[in-house]
Amino acid sequence: MRSWSGLGSARAWRTTRNAALAALALLPAACSDFGPEDGRVAEPGELGDLAASETAEAAQQLTLPFPIDPRKSLIVTDVDIVSGFSLQAVLQQLINQSGVTGLTPLTLFRQFMDTYRTDATGIFPAVPHCDDVPVNTADIYPPDSTAPGEQPTGSINGWPVLCPRAVGDEAVSDPFEDPNADSAYMATTLSNRFDLAPPDGSNCGEYRIVFARRGGHPQDNGFQRNFIIFEARLPNPNPSLGREACRPVAEFWRDQSDPAKSVTTRRNELVSFYFIGLPGFGFEPVFHIDHYGHAAGPDRGQIRTNEFLLGPTPVLDAWSLREFRLIHGTSGSPSLKIDPSFVKDNPAARLFSPAASSDWRVESFQDTLFPLMVERLAAADDVNRFAYKFPMTANYNGGESLMIPLQNNYLNALGTGTSTLRTNIEDRLAALGSDLSGTPGNLSADQIVGRAQTLACSGCHEPQDRDGAASSNFDVGLSAPFPNTLGFTHTSEEKEPVDSSNPSGPQRFIISPALINVFLPFRQQVMTEYLLNNPILGFETPGAWTSPQIQLPLHTGRVREGISSLEIKNSVWVTEIISPSFSTAGLTPVGNKIKLELFMPALPDPAFDGYLEVLIEIPSAGISQQSVGGGELDTLTRGAFNTVAFDQLPANILSALNAGPSDVKLKFKLTVSPNSGPYYMDNVRFEN
Repeated sequence: MRSWSGLGSARAWRTTRNAALAALALLPAACSDFGPEDGRVAEPGELGDLAASETAEAAQQLTLPFPIDPRKSLIVTDVDIVSGFSLQAVLQQLINQSGVTGLTPLTLFRQFMDTYRTDATGIFPAVPHCDDVPVNTADIYPPDSTAPGEQPTGSINGWPVLCPRAVGDEAVSDPFEDPNADSAYMATTLSNRFDLAPPDGSNCGEYRIVFARRGGHPQDNGFQRNFIIFEARLPNPNPSLGREACRPVAEFWRDQSDPAKSVTTRRNELVSFYFIGLPGFGFEPVFHIDHYGHAAGPDRGQIRTNEFLLGPTPVLDAWSLREFRLIHGTSGSPSLKIDPSFVKDNPAARLFSPAASSDWRVESFQDTLFPLMVERLAAADDVNRFAYKFPMTANYNGGESLMIPLQNNYLNALGTGTSTLRTNIEDRLAALGSDLSGTPGNLSADQIVGRAQTLACSGCHEPQDRDGAASSNFDVGLSAPFPNTLGFTHTSEEKEPVDSSNPSGPQRFIISPALINVFLPFRQQVMTEYLLNNPILGFETPGAWTSPQIQLPLHTGRVREGISSLEIKNSVWVTEIISPSFSTAGLTPVGNKIKLELFMPALPDPAFDGYLEVLIEIPSAGISQQSVGGGELDTLTRGAFNTVAFDQLPANILSALNAGPSDVKLKFKLTVSPNSGPYYMDNVRFEN
């Protein structure tokens, strides 16, 4: 009557698909994330009827025309390609779109850099300067430091910033006069972050370009480095279609791996994508004034800087990462400016400190906000999936992200002793079933805070231990530590041969081991599975699966395929989990067993482990809610995903499925103790 098994052999089509996938590795927001969508359920009628492409024709042929090359389709640093982009041309395009007359790229650049100066030394009176709002000394962290480089004098968003910075000297330079001068900027990196497209398809991901100051080559002049990164969120032109409307963008990047394309062709296509867009599909150019934070929000894009530029008498010698918004006016009243903003999902270190405080921000963060984030931070076994449950509330985000000084070293601020925040974290972990042993799968409060630290810009760019030393073994509660960077950067001004067997041939800018070994394989997997897999059976479409008993949100932390799984929380005795109608036309020949991945909650129910049954209906074949297997959950591993295989499908059902009907529905019946869980389901498939 029942059959549970481990991984079984798949049909050839499944093997072909898997061969195209990279091994699972991780990403999450500051380094990436899907967090804003977690726990969200589509509102009634929000998505309307699911698009035909996601229901009757949801199944995709499981082939790719050629393998995805991460260095062509995910991150591009070839000198022969990125040399087609200039900072001057990007700024000019933004100026043209704004309608401002008389504004030049040089003036816009200088105004941008002038924000690092004080009001007394600023060049442009109308520009916000770094000391316009004086620092509240009670907010400085660490509070007892006397080091000159740890004495902020200004603030952004109510939190300290080091002010002034030597990068403000760029406000009197001309980076466009001589393209080979130290003060000039060169494009080094194009980055495809399709993995940041959320499950509901409210946008189609983020597309970046990195400009590096030429005079900052790390081997020659490592103290004169500055990076300007334009990070555009690309709007979905057809949001009613959800993530499926983003397919032209994913296919554009996939096709960059076409071995038949020359470097010249790839360069021309990428220049067109960034400057013109995909107008045939309704996509605006990446370089657009609305894509860099003009409208506030966690998924509206931004401009960031990562700088280590020292003046004649270096004092403020810390790497600083800051965030800016591109603000513009209207056609009737045009304007354009690059304004300093807080750094998203980068809470200030003082919020983690056990020191007594009457600051409402500290109290609410420790008592309420951060404890709410613990479950989502814990619910990931991949650094690529680390994320907050929802975007960090604006009031808590720092004005800049630093690791030296310790402004974003949350572990240092938390300390090692008992505190309100530590107790609240441990209470939440205990409720989730962690034994606090600090081993993988059993997380400690320090590991949770370490995960939060990696989401800060500086924590992602240079993981550091509690004492502020660069760490090659940064503990985030996984079998492997957080991956190594290039030392505060993931890209570099240094070059290497595109083909290692031809050292004198074409060159490309180097990237970090973290990108090569961890982040890019994950992004490759996300894009490949999007292009190949069934969004219904993979739980990739919000609101597709329904239940008469409970709401069924998607979850992006505990996932085995794609970017989301189905979360089953607050279950009743028998919870029905029902798919929409889908087609098996693209799945033939259909495997003879239904399998899925099921995550069992860590805390066991001493009285009842549960039971899972699956039923199928195909009205066009006269099949109505026929049970095709079920079994008890007592043999499954707690706190982990388990591969579940049901009994072999009867011949009549298998024959009907292989006819490619478009009205197939699955119903899972989960029988467990009420309010147990959460359980997670992912990757339903038909396999032999």
